[in-house]
Amino acid sequence: MQFKAQVPVSAFGFVSDKTAPAFSSGHEWQMYVPPEKKYFFREMLLKPFMNWLYAPFGDSALLVGPTGSGKSSIVEQLAARLNWPCITVSAHSRMEMPELVGYNLPVTDQLTGDLNTKFVDGPLTKAMRNGFLFVLDEWDTLDPAVTVGLHAVLEGRPLVIAENNGEVVKAHPNFRFVGCGNTKGQGDGNGLHAGTMMQNLASLDRFRVFDCPYLSEKEELKALLDALPEVDASIAQRMVRIANSIRDQHQGKNGQYLSVTMSTRTVLRWARIATGYASQGVSEPAKTALFESLLNRCDQVQQIAINQIAKSVFGNDWK
Repeated sequence: MQFKAQVPVSAFGFVSDKTAPAFSSGHEWQMYVPPEKKYFFREMLLKPFMNWLYAPFGDSALLVGPTGSGKSSIVEQLAARLNWPCITVSAHSRMEMPELVGYNLPVTDQLTGDLNTKFVDGPLTKAMRNGFLFVLDEWDTLDPAVTVGLHAVLEGRPLVIAENNGEVVKAHPNFRFVGCGNTKGQGDGNGLHAGTMMQNLASLDRFRVFDCPYLSEKEELKALLDALPEVDASIAQRMVRIANSIRDQHQGKNGQYLSVTMSTRTVLRWARIATGYASQGVSEPAKTALFESLLNRCDQVQQIAINQIAKSVFGNDWK
């Protein structure tokens, strides 16, 4: 595949007459292009990330930020608009190289009935061969030994598959490797991201790193109203204010502390549920929706604390 199309920069929500190189629709790997959804692109993150995307110079990309801040989403929604095939895989602490590279599977010869083995590409190998974006979500939960096994791939060198008679797979020019994680690969310093691990320094050295914080209050309000235009603007504004207050306490500001936070994803869920309940005539729709979207997974102390935050913002409307 080659860049034979152009996408207007306005497709990313910016006022501009410029275009970005893209792939023509209807190509052979169209089924791997993520579906386009409403997404709020931040210029401060999109511009440098696209600079890397078109000219990686042998680097892989690492997006780091709090849960639900839009790390994997920006890659997938960028791919959707550029018509770039993309595979996203969620990592875990027990993941081993064959899950990424591929397996030898038993097959029966239809003519002789003999049992043989056949190598089947894993998601990483498929992405390398065909020029996909490969997103390894929750990258920092990987065993560091597995990450070390990816060093060649991370810096643009061929992948050697011992299980397939030592096959050497050279990366397609369009192949890109993106890792996403809640930590910076140096361990979980506050105990909020169970399962994450400290990664090898040599692994971290192979990434170009992008910080992906939560949206600002103004940006988040716009994203919420763009995604759910039926939500009353004054209600949406209060929801975003509550979310930011929860985040502040999650980070220990003002000497107060919460072990849970409210991601942008959770804010959208809260607004979506509340809107549905309001249309059905359910009493206290925002309060009921907050329990289902966040509070039901909190202990009683945190439920009371967050409920007080909401009460202080909504006032008498929180009844």
